[in-house]
Amino acid sequence: LCLLALCGGLMGSPMSMAAGIQICYHYGCKKTAVIQVAPLLQQQLADLFRPVVNAAGERQAMAVAVQRLYQTAGQQSPIFADKGGNFADGSADGRMDCVDHSSNSTAFLQYLAQQGWLKFHRVTQPVYRAPRFFDLHYAARVETLDAAQSWVVDSWFHDFGSAPEVVE
Repeated sequence: LCLLALCGGLMGSPMSMAAGIQICYHYGCKKTAVIQVAPLLQQQLADLFRPVVNAAGERQAMAVAVQRLYQTAGQQSPIFADKGGNFADGSADGRMDCVDHSSNSTAFLQYLAQQGWLKFHRVTQPVYRAPRFFDLHYAARVETLDAAQSWVVDSWFHDFGSAPEVVE
């Protein structure tokens, strides 16, 4: 029985299974899904970060990686129906507002950090701005390791599948 338990444990180990990332959608994270990162995508993402030699290059790689993770999520959940902003997607099941986007982008960035691919940035809590009462907006945030610069990674502005904006 112990041998069976050991073999079962090895077969179900994280190394042999695709990584899962929880995402949310339907405005305000009312619905969730877990997306799987297949080994091939994981290798492609690792390859994006391999040639990175500075923070600017890492931000470019982050944008492409977040875009690819969103595209994968759209194959495994209804978020492919999302349109830029808050109203163009109507009542589509996969619609997302900035809360959903900031949560998902943060989850994707945390996944990249957990893989050890972020060498020049750390993922922080989402940030928000409120220039006017009705203009509250949330976005994922990273900062350089020395905390000298902070950047938002924001996919909310564009239709599904587009690369996020990365803005200081």
